[in-house]
Amino acid sequence: MKCQSRSHLIGLALVPVLMLGLSACLPPSTEGLRPDQGSSPATPGTSQPLQPTAAAPTAAQPVGPAGPGAPQANAPVVQWLPIGPIGPNDPTSGQRYLLLQQFQCDALAQSVEGAEDAAVWQAGAAVCRALQSGSQQDWQLASNAVGATPQIPQSKCLEFRVAVTAASLVAQHRSNPQATFNVQPGQGQACPRQLVGLTVVDKDLRPVPGTARATGPSTGGTIVRLDGYYVRVAEVLFDGVPADVDFVGDRQDYGTVYLRMPPANGRDSVRISITDTVDVAGTVTFFYDDSGVSTSSLPPSAPTTTAPATQPPDVPTAPATSVEPSPTAAP
Repeated sequence: MKCQSRSHLIGLALVPVLMLGLSACLPPSTEGLRPDQGSSPATPGTSQPLQPTAAAPTAAQPVGPAGPGAPQANAPVVQWLPIGPIGPNDPTSGQRYLLLQQFQCDALAQSVEGAEDAAVWQAGAAVCRALQSGSQQDWQLASNAVGATPQIPQSKCLEFRVAVTAASLVAQHRSNPQATFNVQPGQGQACPRQLVGLTVVDKDLRPVPGTARATGPSTGGTIVRLDGYYVRVAEVLFDGVPADVDFVGDRQDYGTVYLRMPPANGRDSVRISITDTVDVAGTVTFFYDDSGVSTSSLPPSAPTTTAPATQPPDVPTAPATSVEPSPTAAP
């Protein structure tokens, strides 16, 4: 009887030990965890929830919307129109240029209907459509429109840039008619602001012929035209110093600026520069010379067709021009 009681007591004492050993063999509890936080490893047939990851950066889109003419891998790269510059007070040509630069082909074509200078803009719109669609029919229409464009003087800076770009793209298509181009923005500016010349004019603001350089008497009064491309002349500097100059005629954005030269006050020449809404490169020089009669007092010359002052920097200026290189770069 005592032996049986002793065995019963020993069995009761071993129960906790056995329970502890068995608990070590059980899998860990998943109570309180989400289904995707279980401890067992995933098997090949088990679906695992996706974890959020950082979005990969996307490549920059080429100029113009994607469409049937979207470029393929290794497509030839062509240059589209560069920036203008463009501003809120731009003349009509600036507004049209902005539409074309942004590939609003149809809006541009509608805006120039009936305009006297529609041909160059219609050619630009036709090339714009051809680049978007890539169709041979549109390229043929673009080629016809470019061929019908009259010669554009370089003095019309934005129109000249459109004509050159349209003709260049048509030529590139002809050399590779099956290609779908990868269109990239043009480099630089279509019309960088620069002062490139100085032209002596008469009282009717017409250029005085036969003068080798911008020259006038030391008593002052010679009227000169500032040649180049500028939007709004804020200041005129004489030898680097802002001057209180006598402007002649109206001053408007993109308009030609004329000024009356002051007396020499002992100077043989004066170097002229200007400021605009952005930096303007270039300086020009006016020379004082009493050996002849003031060119501004000469009788009006015969009507002469001249380029407006706001012309691109590579345009040849009138004979009465003196140009000096500027140490500053074009904006």
